[in-house]
Amino acid sequence: MTSSISNQLDNIGRHASDHVHDPTSIPRLKLWVVLILTMTFLLVEVVVGYLANSLALLADAGHMLNDVVSLLFAIIAIYLSSKKSNSQFTFGYKRVEILSGFVNGLSLLFISGYILKEAIVRTLDSNGVEVEGSLVLIVGFLGLLVNLIGLKLLETEKDHSINVEGAYQHIIADLLGSIGALIAGVGIIFFRAYWLDTLTSVIVSVLILKSGFSITKRSVKILIEATPEGVDLDLIRTELKAIYGVVDVHDFHAWSVTDNFNLLTAHVIVTSYDMSELIKNTAAVVSRNHGFNHSTFQIEQYACSEIDENC
Repeated sequence: MTSSISNQLDNIGRHASDHVHDPTSIPRLKLWVVLILTMTFLLVEVVVGYLANSLALLADAGHMLNDVVSLLFAIIAIYLSSKKSNSQFTFGYKRVEILSGFVNGLSLLFISGYILKEAIVRTLDSNGVEVEGSLVLIVGFLGLLVNLIGLKLLETEKDHSINVEGAYQHIIADLLGSIGALIAGVGIIFFRAYWLDTLTSVIVSVLILKSGFSITKRSVKILIEATPEGVDLDLIRTELKAIYGVVDVHDFHAWSVTDNFNLLTAHVIVTSYDMSELIKNTAAVVSRNHGFNHSTFQIEQYACSEIDENC
């Protein structure tokens, strides 16, 4: 009996992989570099956007302002999430990162709405607005370089933190905005197509809206403790029930404290308490194989009658 369950543990253990990622390992230096670059270019874009009368540049500057806030949130949240747990905060401050991601996502939605409103106002303006195309072109090119540097710095870190991913999504939207500014600048210089400036601002706002919705949705799912994405609870239940000595599994719960920190709890009904430790060890390996950082299994002995085949 014990040899059978030991063999299960050995077989599962051979295929176990380490899914744990410590958010404190994210290099904060990269975030600081991107933050300084973004703040510097933000000031340039505001000044030039005002002088050139370019809604596209001002819209992108508004988005970059949100980038600055996003990066600051990311740095602060990563710092707080690295603080140790205590009697009041038994999981530490890991959830702070998700809260800041939620605020970040909402701010993206707000900014996209504001840019769209300004674009509509400018479109309805019968007098029209002249834009300095050469300035738009130069700033668009500089913005492209700044955003490419930012993307390169954060590329390897974006999958490990919702805030870093948020900052990464911001930069992608900025990159596309810079490309749009380049196109608008060329169109204005050679064809006096001032409408391209307004069109670029609308495209940027739609990109901001898309990334804002994605980040908000993801953070809300974690905050309401939904099942982590990519986790198949039915498969996990089946694998737990397949462990030798397990009769059934109930009170089954799975959720995330923060990105890449998943928890699993369940009550496991067994035929005998004599196998409790082996069953719990095997169940823990099953949970690790499915990306859970922490699992708790409460063992309950099966109460059966003489005619029950499980007795």
